[in-house]
Amino acid sequence: MNNTEIRNISEYVERICEIKSHCINNGADKNEILLFRGQAKEGLPLLPSLGRGRRCTCDITVFNQERNLIEMAKYKMPEVFRGDFEPIELLALLQHHGIPTRLLDITENALVALYFACISAPDSDGEIFAFKNNELDITNYPIVNGIADTYRFARSTFCDLDLFYGAIKDQPYFLEQKQTHEICHRDNKAGGRWVEECCKTPFFVYAPIKTPRQQAQQGRYILFPNKIEYYENSNGPAFIWQIEAIPRDAEYISGIIRIPKEFKKSIIADLHLFGIGQETLFCDSVDQVCESIVHKLTDVPSNAPILI
Repeated sequence: MNNTEIRNISEYVERICEIKSHCINNGADKNEILLFRGQAKEGLPLLPSLGRGRRCTCDITVFNQERNLIEMAKYKMPEVFRGDFEPIELLALLQHHGIPTRLLDITENALVALYFACISAPDSDGEIFAFKNNELDITNYPIVNGIADTYRFARSTFCDLDLFYGAIKDQPYFLEQKQTHEICHRDNKAGGRWVEECCKTPFFVYAPIKTPRQQAQQGRYILFPNKIEYYENSNGPAFIWQIEAIPRDAEYISGIIRIPKEFKKSIIADLHLFGIGQETLFCDSVDQVCESIVHKLTDVPSNAPILI
């Protein structure tokens, strides 16, 4: 993995193309692409909103907090957060509307990531992560929905993987693969080991596009499972209450690009020449579009939100 610094869009494009040149597309088992995450403050952990700000085990656990947030959103707005959504579909919609989830927003568009790295925190350097992902992996395998559904099967502090597998394989989203897995995993203990193996690398996932904003931002997600440990009250590996950040030296991070704070404003101005701005990326928000119009015509400073 290489780290670098850029001062303008042309240097950025050159760096992205250099990183892309190392991706493998062999026509067989690998079709590697780049996915991007822009963060306005350098050094922030790569961690979804559900896992941030947790201090100790005396806090409400991730499992309980996740259940409270999801069930309350479904109770308050059942017509929006519908009960017939698949788990990953529900999480993506909750994330879109500001509910903390175990998803981390990323994008297929390098310029969109650059925008979010520059649009806020003017006194801090920004940074962009380029993730390498093999698109030939089955990204919407049933385990993805199972991980998105974790809160339904967890106790307050841990979730036994054997029991977790036994629960998810009976869910509607698993039915397509159920026969194959029952042949491979004739008991739940084999299933628990399969879940542990699946969770060794992040899940780069798609979710159904529900809004123009998701389309405009060319959004994808990283789905985070809880940390796995051999918990004292479980019979084997278990999800525990923690969600861990992606390490900055992870092998699937192909590059980290730093944007010094003094160049943020000029980069944002230049991005408008390429159709990347508040008006386009938040095209489904009347308030955001109107704020963009005011900013454009009166030079009033804009306070655009950060990608969650």
